[in-house]
Amino acid sequence: MSKEKKARQPWAIGITVVIVVFLIVTITGAILVSQQEYSLVTENYYEKDLAYQQEIDTRMRTRDLAEKPVIALDRAAKSCSITFPAREHYDSVQGTVTFFRISSARGDHVVPLELAGNGTQHISVSGLAPGQWILKLRWKENDREYFMEERMYLQN
Repeated sequence: MSKEKKARQPWAIGITVVIVVFLIVTITGAILVSQQEYSLVTENYYEKDLAYQQEIDTRMRTRDLAEKPVIALDRAAKSCSITFPAREHYDSVQGTVTFFRISSARGDHVVPLELAGNGTQHISVSGLAPGQWILKLRWKENDREYFMEERMYLQN
């Protein structure tokens, strides 16, 4: 009686190694993804999505204006000025100015729109972190809402 040696099959070892490596990579990836912090840029995004048709109408109304407000950033003075077109009274203009921080919702800054007698408002941006911001100007005049936004980059 001769003892026969079992020959190892190299393809079986290869398949086993591939499956084990695949499982290790998949499990490691799942662990890393589950530990990431996900913060929504906007709270209540679902409700805002449902009201987006109103947003589209507001933007269309703003686009159709003959004269739009002018937003200017003065980096030297670290201020932002908003100038509305000339008219007799600015009492009927009400709204908000939102500095929307793209990288973090916690960095957003909201200021009420309070126009001076000449239709301008100056807002200090010295307390805002450097980086990219979106200034969102939303105002209501004569029972009609308007909205415009402008990207800006603040430096140190």
